[in-house]
Amino acid sequence: MRKSQRKMWLLSILFCSVGCEQTAPPAPTLATIDHPTAMMKAELQSAIVQLKGGVAPRLADDVFSTNSSLLIEQISNLAGPLESPIYVTNKESVARFELQKRGDLCVLYFPKTQNYVPLEHVKCRPTYSAEK
Repeated sequence: MRKSQRKMWLLSILFCSVGCEQTAPPAPTLATIDHPTAMMKAELQSAIVQLKGGVAPRLADDVFSTNSSLLIEQISNLAGPLESPIYVTNKESVARFELQKRGDLCVLYFPKTQNYVPLEHVKCRPTYSAEK
């Protein structure tokens, strides 16, 4: 192999190794929704079912507009001795979800399983806490 060919070969390897280096994805940030719509709410309900299972929960019309976290509590309705309802809950029945901004995407994150669902129709903005 001639010197010039060897130099070209070494330079091409150098450029390929530098060019193929990947950048880390942006760190997720907590987010909120400025103007929630019915379509956004329906997509959030679907994402919750994908992440947790069960039936779609009822969500407030202003879900995620003031806070990036959502707590959903499953309550068991038992009948008491006089047929009056007794509502039972426990710590394991509470599920927490976070709305996050990951790059250009808004996602619903479920910390319990560390899974998330990208949200196509939800437009969110990063929320920065006052603690930082």
